[in-house]
Amino acid sequence: MPLDPDSQGTTISSIVVHRLSKDGDAFRADLRHGENAVSEDTTKMVQQLISEYAKRTGKAHGRFEVDEVNYPVQAHIRQHFVDRTTTYLELSSSMMATLCAKAKGTAATPGGVIIAHTEIYGAEFLIVAIVSEEWAPALNKEMEVEGGQHLDMKGFRFAGRVNLTEWQSGGDKYLSFLRGKGQQVSAYFKAFLGCDSSVTDAAETRNLKDALDEFVKISNLDEQQTQNFYDKAFSLCDRLHKERLPIDFGAFANELWPTDPSSLTRILSEPDRKLSDGFVPDKRVYRAFVQFSGKTKTWKVEFSREAIKSGEIVFNQDETLSITNIPPELKDRLRSEVKDQDE
Repeated sequence: MPLDPDSQGTTISSIVVHRLSKDGDAFRADLRHGENAVSEDTTKMVQQLISEYAKRTGKAHGRFEVDEVNYPVQAHIRQHFVDRTTTYLELSSSMMATLCAKAKGTAATPGGVIIAHTEIYGAEFLIVAIVSEEWAPALNKEMEVEGGQHLDMKGFRFAGRVNLTEWQSGGDKYLSFLRGKGQQVSAYFKAFLGCDSSVTDAAETRNLKDALDEFVKISNLDEQQTQNFYDKAFSLCDRLHKERLPIDFGAFANELWPTDPSSLTRILSEPDRKLSDGFVPDKRVYRAFVQFSGKTKTWKVEFSREAIKSGEIVFNQDETLSITNIPPELKDRLRSEVKDQDE
């Protein structure tokens, strides 16, 4: 029976923890014979997993691959959550078989595999994480030191999340996973989930702009700080664009906001924002960091933030624009146009 939501708004419906073991170049699944109990301990474990996952940068977002033969996890999920033809234990066992197949021959590491069905503020999620096991000391009631194998909940490298509510409603970006540092590793976990994360650079750059706008808003930056922030963001994106290098949010935040990079990464890594790094910034979008533009059917205007600061462009209280320092050539053309109309 699900527990009441905690302060994070999380309810756990089902949880199974299997073990991924390695035999040479191959992997095997050591399966439980029943679901784990939804207890205080398992609830805290999943809550910590959700919290740590939310903090991580380096996520990719997307949807399931259409090919369910080579990427069968979506079919397994449908059989349980939609068709109701399999139990939760059968779902988790089928997922483990796919995980072993996709991990073969890769740099994947063994560990406990947590598969949890949760509800977070009204939306249903399926969360999967491979958590390494490590020895750790602990104090017993008599203050004696006892050691044993523990799951390293803060050190996990491989995890993914399916927004089941959005998936069933036909959304486009309901699946996410941690990219990891090694391309071979991230590729194997992506293949296990069957995630199609193909998105355009322009779309992701727009998401990045929205996140930076939110950061400026909640940070209460003054006018000069705001201009410096966007100027630097433009410079960083422009460098990546020119060198055709993918953006890494950890490095980006450290360079853009070195005084407190974690406050920026928190915004960039919010799961509901669905912002993926690993894309090359699109100049058509990030130039908005330093430029303003707009058009109607009869005119178009474009100017930099510096023009506002210098007073050449003034946005009046009646929401009209005043423009000064008009180039001589444009003045001549306007004088001629007005003269012709008068005549």
